[in-house]
Amino acid sequence: MLIFFQPFNRFNSFREIALYGLLIAFILKIFRDKTLSIDFRDKTIVALSCLVVWSVLVSLLGPYPADSLNAIRKNLLVQILIFLIIITEFKDIQKLKKLFQIVVASFSVVTIASIIEVIQANWIASHQLNRTHKMFIAGYANNATFYLPFIAAWLVSLSKTKWEKWTGIATLILGFVVIFIYNSRTALIAIPAGILIILFLSKKYKLLIVSLIVFILCIAVIFSSKSDTLSKYRTLSAPETYTKMHSRIFVWRGALHIIEKRPFLGYGYGWKKMAWAAIDVNLAEYWKQYHPDTYSYYVVENVNSGYGRVSPHNLMLQVTFEIGLIGLIILMWVWITIISKIYLTYNAKKRNEFQDFIVYSNGIIISYALINITNGFWQETYGNMLFFFFATLFVLYKNSINKKCREENVYQSRK
Repeated sequence: MLIFFQPFNRFNSFREIALYGLLIAFILKIFRDKTLSIDFRDKTIVALSCLVVWSVLVSLLGPYPADSLNAIRKNLLVQILIFLIIITEFKDIQKLKKLFQIVVASFSVVTIASIIEVIQANWIASHQLNRTHKMFIAGYANNATFYLPFIAAWLVSLSKTKWEKWTGIATLILGFVVIFIYNSRTALIAIPAGILIILFLSKKYKLLIVSLIVFILCIAVIFSSKSDTLSKYRTLSAPETYTKMHSRIFVWRGALHIIEKRPFLGYGYGWKKMAWAAIDVNLAEYWKQYHPDTYSYYVVENVNSGYGRVSPHNLMLQVTFEIGLIGLIILMWVWITIISKIYLTYNAKKRNEFQDFIVYSNGIIISYALINITNGFWQETYGNMLFFFFATLFVLYKNSINKKCREENVYQSRK
C-alpha cells in the first residue's frame, strides 16, 4: 500500500496507515526475532547509517531543530523503513518481482488518470494543469523521471506476462504524452536520455534507432512549429538556455550566500526551512542593492508566501543547505556504494535477468542526475522511491553474489 500510493497526490491517509502499520510491525519483529538478518558490514549499510546519524545530529545542532526533526519523521524515517523492510522481507527474488509489478501498476493508474484529466480540460491550455489541477497530474513530470526509466528497465530485463508487457508499454507511451502536455523541459531531456541509455545497455539496437528517429522527428515538429503552445520547448535550441540560465542563476547565488553562513553543518534536515533562513541570515539589504533578482525570490516572494516557498533548485545545493558539506560527502558515499554494485554486476561474465536489471538501472540514475540539475529530489515521493531503488539493487546484488558463491562451491566440490 505504501509503495502503490507513492505517485498519487491524494490518498495521503492510505500512505499514513501503511507507514505506521509497517513501523509497528517492524518494531514487533525486532522484539520477536531479537536480531535482523542485516549485513552491517556492507558499505551501503554503513554509508546509510552515517547519513542517518549525521542528519539527526546536524538537525539537533541546527537553528531549527523542531522543524528539522519533523522533516526527518516525515521523510528520512519513511525512506529508511522502506529500505529495511525490503532488504529483510523481500530477499526472495519472486517477492521482489511482485513489488516491481506494484510499482508499474501504480504509475500506470496515475498515468491513465492524468490522461483523463487532460481530456476533460482544454488540452491546448493544459500546460497549466500542473499548477491548477491537484488530483493526479500535479508533479507528474517530476515523478515520471524515476518511474518511466524504471518501467523501461523492467520491460527489457525481467520476464513477464503479455498483460504486464503491454501495460508497461502503454504506460511509457501515454507517459510521454502527459510529459509533453505538462510542459517540462528538463523532464523532456532527462527521461528520453535515461530510456535511451537503457536500450543501449540492453542491446536493443533496433528499438534504440526507432526511438531516436521518433524523438528527432518530435523535436523537429516542435522547433518548426510557430505555435505559442510549444514556445517553451523551442527554447531548448537556444544556446543561452544553457549558458545563461538566468532564472536559475540568481536562485543558486542566493542559496550559496545562505550556505556560506553554515557551510559544514547546514541548517538541519528538510528544505522548507530555507524560507526562514533566507530572512534570518540578514542578507536582504545586500541582495536588494546588488542582486535584485535574488532579493525578489528569497525575500519578496518568500514574505508573501512564507514557509516552504523558496528552495535552491539544485540537489547538491539543497543537500548542502540541509546537512552541510560533510552531509553532501556522506550522500555521495552512499551513491558510490550503489554505483560500485552496478559496476561489479556489469563485469559479470554470465548475467541473469535480475543482474541485467541492475546494469540497466544506469538509465534511472542518468534521468535522476539530469532532473536534479534544476531540482532537489531526495525527499518526499521521489526520495521514498529512491530508497526503494537502493534497496532493490541491494537485494539483487546480494542474491547475485550468493549465487556466484554457491556455483563456486559446487565447482570446487565437483573438482
